[in-house]
Amino acid sequence: MIKMNKLPVQRKTLAYEVYEYLYDKVITLQYKPGQMIYESAIAEELGLSRTPVREAIQMLASEGFLQIIPQKGNRVKHISKKKVQEALQVRKSLEAVAFMDAAVKWNEADARISAYKAELRHIMDQQRDAAERVDVVGFYRYDEVFHDKILEICGNQTLGEIVRQVRGHVNRIRYLEFFETREMDRVIRDHEELIALIQNNDAEGAVRRLHQHLDTAASHYGSIMDKYAAYFEAHTP
Repeated sequence: MIKMNKLPVQRKTLAYEVYEYLYDKVITLQYKPGQMIYESAIAEELGLSRTPVREAIQMLASEGFLQIIPQKGNRVKHISKKKVQEALQVRKSLEAVAFMDAAVKWNEADARISAYKAELRHIMDQQRDAAERVDVVGFYRYDEVFHDKILEICGNQTLGEIVRQVRGHVNRIRYLEFFETREMDRVIRDHEELIALIQNNDAEGAVRRLHQHLDTAASHYGSIMDKYAAYFEAHTP
């Protein structure tokens, strides 16, 4: 969890925006494992002072994505197979709670739920559009938005924060999975089926389908780890 309580509100907002920018570059492998990145270069690129950039780098380091090397720069950390495996287990358990709660709470007579229905449809339209354009980065981003929206519908803010934090350790390999398999149509079908189960108040069915969805993605991870061995911690020099 990101804690920046001592920072003024404006600076906290700016630092978090830089954090999101850098996080996206790490997750989508624009910054590759082992690559050095530099505070001064990022500040110049974004037209900012070094302070918010430094704060964003510290946040990413605290989450295990960067290694700060004094007087040299910041190295993008290799992907930890152990953290991926642990995060998959935790995510599968906790996100199931969110999907179950969303299904139990779904009632289109509720204006809030009716609005969520429209939002989910928009997300799926955007993800389908990304698939048609073979836009892997865009598709990955809308996959994140879809799962985040279910967490929001669930309404448990603490659960959402924990799932998002845990999911961070899986996201780079998830991006590689989309890039390698291009199984975008399968993912879209999964999402559509999950929405239907939630809207039918089928909590058990939604959890079962979520587990199948996550397990199918994870079944590709072994071959991805082999193909991109240099990106993973065991192969760090």
